[in-house]
Amino acid sequence: MKGLPYEVRTLIQKAREFALLAVETYNRPTATFRSGAYIVLMTIAWNSLFHAIFFRRRTKPFHRNPNSRRYVKLEGEPKRWELKECLQQFLHISRGA
Repeated sequence: MKGLPYEVRTLIQKAREFALLAVETYNRPTATFRSGAYIVLMTIAWNSLFHAIFFRRRTKPFHRNPNSRRYVKLEGEPKRWELKECLQQFLHISRGA
């Protein structure tokens, strides 16, 4: 991962760790809420991977205020796209629209 911006590397590492944790949690025989935990952890992994892709493409995955160039903020930080928005934006960009 040399040569990648710090934020991209961090997000890829986060995605990998959450994906591995999801599989580990699902395969743990003593866990009682395996399916739910797997879904939550894998969603975080995919979301982090999409954010890394967008940052690598120099697209900021943040919600904007309507009719403004400013970002919506939560606790002082820009609100990042959720998985659904990431998928829509990725498909939109991939189709060349």
